[in-house]
Amino acid sequence: VDLVIRSQNVGFGAGCNRGAAAIEDEVELLLFLNPDSAPEPGAIARLREGGEKEWAAWSGLLLLTDGRINAAGNTIHLSGLSWCAGYGEDPAGYHPEPASLSLSGAAMVVRARAWKRLGGFAPDYFLYYEDTDLSFRLRSLGLELGIVPGARITHDYEFDKSRQKWFFLERNRYVFILRNWPLSLLIVLAPLQVVVELGLWLASVFQGRLLIRIRALASFLRMLPRILRQRRAISRQRVASARDCLRLLEPRIDTPLLSRLVRRRAISAFFSGYYRAAAFVLRIAPRA
Repeated sequence: VDLVIRSQNVGFGAGCNRGAAAIEDEVELLLFLNPDSAPEPGAIARLREGGEKEWAAWSGLLLLTDGRINAAGNTIHLSGLSWCAGYGEDPAGYHPEPASLSLSGAAMVVRARAWKRLGGFAPDYFLYYEDTDLSFRLRSLGLELGIVPGARITHDYEFDKSRQKWFFLERNRYVFILRNWPLSLLIVLAPLQVVVELGLWLASVFQGRLLIRIRALASFLRMLPRILRQRRAISRQRVASARDCLRLLEPRIDTPLLSRLVRRRAISAFFSGYYRAAAFVLRIAPRA
């Protein structure tokens, strides 16, 4: 075991990048494991041996301390929001849906060659969304991700940790969308994003987080020139079309982590309808 010690907190992504850089080049697999995650006996071996050869990265099944599912990967929604897939469900017989799958950085295996190809996690996030970003970039290169359900890791997870978490979630959603979504996808989804933004601003008022949201937007705007430069580099790497990228997004809101208000049938129907319309437009539009 090599212990890599830093003198300052550089954030989750940058910290993982420094740890990975200290590992010898001949290593084929990199495992990232949160300090609040406890693998069950045999889980590390199952992660090492359980990845399909076509997978560029994979994860085990994250469990809450009560044995229910914490995350069978993550879901990326049409709005750019991301949440734990399968949260609160019984792990027995659970099968994650691959269509909108991304991976949780709490317990993630990445092939070293794929990691180096992408340059690791994007450090600008500091905390939250860097795993979503990496997963989306891998899939936009045509690479596959997966879940090894037999590798189980207990994660001491708490959704609503602090007001600081909301700052990063609010800001980093903007960063993720602008860094990664193709231009034609941004254009097609722009009207939807306006509606989503209005809803999120209203929610921040009623939930007492308006100042946090203002701070998050201001921070994003300061980062904007750097994010646009990164966007150009990511666009040059991407092989997936805008329509392919749309398929990586989920129109449904099916997580108990969000308010019942946004999980109503009418709202789900709205998102699903918009998704179908966006798919049709991107099918007839020129590739971008």
